[in-house]
Formats: sequence, C-alpha cells, structure tokens
Amino acid sequence: MVDEARRKELAVEHCRRVNEGDLDGLLKLYDEAVRFEDPVGSGWRVGHAAFRAHAGAAIAGQVYEEYGEPVACQDGLHAAVPVTATMNYLPNGPFLAQYGVVEPPADPRRARMRVRYVMFVKVGPSGLIEEMRAFWGRSDVSVL
Repeated sequence: MVDEARRKELAVEHCRRVNEGDLDGLLKLYDEAVRFEDPVGSGWRVGHAAFRAHAGAAIAGQVYEEYGEPVACQDGLHAAVPVTATMNYLPNGPFLAQYGVVEPPADPRRARMRVRYVMFVKVGPSGLIEEMRAFWGRSDVSVL
C-alpha cells in the first residue's frame, strides 16, 4: 500500500504536469498498463500510448487545471481531487459538440471551454498510478 500523502501528491502532480505541458513527465506518473476512463461511462482505455494521445490532446488545447484539496480513501489505493479545467475549444470541442455536450461557438478558434470534474486515481504497489477516472457530466462543461 502507498501512504495517503503519496497518493494525494500523485493526483496533484498530475495537474501540475498538465499545466506545465509536460506530457513525458505526466506519463512517468502512470504505470505502462494504465487504465483510464474520461469521462466515466465512456469506456476504459488502456496503456501509455492511449493515455499519451488523450492527455496530448488536452495539452494541445492549452489546458490549465485548477485543483482543490485532494482526499485519500482508507483502502490504501485511491485518492481524488476536484479539478476545474479551462482549455481552448479546439481541438476537443467539436467532438463534445458532436455528442451534444456543448453548443459550437461562433468562433471556435477563439473560444475556450471549462470542465469541472473529480479525478480519482488508483495507485499500485509500484507507487505509480494504475487507474485514472474523471467524473463529469454534461452540466459540468461550458463554452466560455
């Protein structure tokens, strides 16, 4: 089991590395066989290549994640942190618009989006994140 402080730190460090645009550093926090679901309900994706593509798209959209105080579960495995992410509408906004999550803005090149979510991570014995889940729904996404 990884102690509570370390699990909380990993959740926050995820946000810090995203904010720095450090995709390679972000991947170093994750197990090679990471499983992730963002948003929960969209289906699990597996592995560093899939996570690189997912996180890389967010970083390409100049995402900035403001995070709150992380919490740890008593199971010795999980931690969670509330996050408000602000990013360019492009490149991910059209995908969300296609599924009716947001209305396309008048000028997609200048628009920004905000997503409020809670990120849960599961940390394995190696001290790396084995699973990441982002909980958010349609009412948590807005075009600014």
